[in-house]
Amino acid sequence: MYITIIYVTCTGSSTTRLLKPMAKEKKEKSKFRIYAEYYPFCVLYGILHLLPLKVGYAICTFLFRLLFIADRRHRVRTIQHLVHAGLFANEAEARRFAKVTYLEFAKLLVEIVKMNQLYSRDKISIVGSPEAIEYAEPGPGKEVGGQVIIVTAHYGNWEVAGTAYSEQANRPMTSFMRPFGNPLIGEMILNHRGGDLHDLVDKHEGIRPILRAAAAGRNITMLIDQHAAGAEGVDCEFFGHPARIHMTPALLHLKTGIPILPEITRRKPGSNFEFELVFGDLIRYKPTGDKQRDIQVVCQMCATALEKLIMEQPEQWLWAPRHWLDINRRQAAQYKDWTPPVKLF
Repeated sequence: MYITIIYVTCTGSSTTRLLKPMAKEKKEKSKFRIYAEYYPFCVLYGILHLLPLKVGYAICTFLFRLLFIADRRHRVRTIQHLVHAGLFANEAEARRFAKVTYLEFAKLLVEIVKMNQLYSRDKISIVGSPEAIEYAEPGPGKEVGGQVIIVTAHYGNWEVAGTAYSEQANRPMTSFMRPFGNPLIGEMILNHRGGDLHDLVDKHEGIRPILRAAAAGRNITMLIDQHAAGAEGVDCEFFGHPARIHMTPALLHLKTGIPILPEITRRKPGSNFEFELVFGDLIRYKPTGDKQRDIQVVCQMCATALEKLIMEQPEQWLWAPRHWLDINRRQAAQYKDWTPPVKLF
């Protein structure tokens, strides 16, 4: 059971709505369950903190191999999603790749623990769209990078992204997040995520902190690749299938005109805590006056941009969550003949 807890607690952040009512929250965990998860996590945390990075990788690789066997629900769902998204023609091929994605995720747990020991700005590089790099980075005649709304995904090491990007851009950042299911474990992880240039806003505080941050010239970042509940998102095409994408970045972009930057934080293969910030093309959209369609178009642009970035090295994306509306959901049959509201190409 504990290795399943590791998997769940490391995926406890996401984005939410901008100007819509709050969706109904899940029932809070009991104190017993919170501490039953927290104390074993502390033990593992302490062990990993003392060990070299490669030894930590080896331990968590072993744990996640067990997880792949023991946690049937997430294993089966991962395999189904890989086939559903068109990466593989059959489940046998998808199963081999699914195991690789688990082992990539195992590295994230170690990296969270080791961040305050191993993180260094000179281990971060920026690749991708030349236009986005030129705009978002300091350069001749400018001490800070241009202000952006970053849309990103549960990919590679998203936990290091806030600090890494803020330092590279020399501009402070505010991240919009969902509280962790286990607040004690969440506090431990968040201690690594924040910093002098990077602060965090709980979604329950609503939109005002985000608007204040944008007005103050801070970058805004949001994870948008997981399902947006209720009125928090709009249905878009993602890997060829319907997915409900968070509309917050689109609403903020349409309100402020701040460009949207699609970004993922990719782990370098065989590296020693080295990562790439991978930029997609900047999204700039001129409102037409049709607010609902404008939101739909910008959301689709965000989804398409992230899909393109993920597909460069798909093994580092988190495939287990229920991203799509037409598989592993009670209402999946309703989307059998679904057609995208917007086609970009």
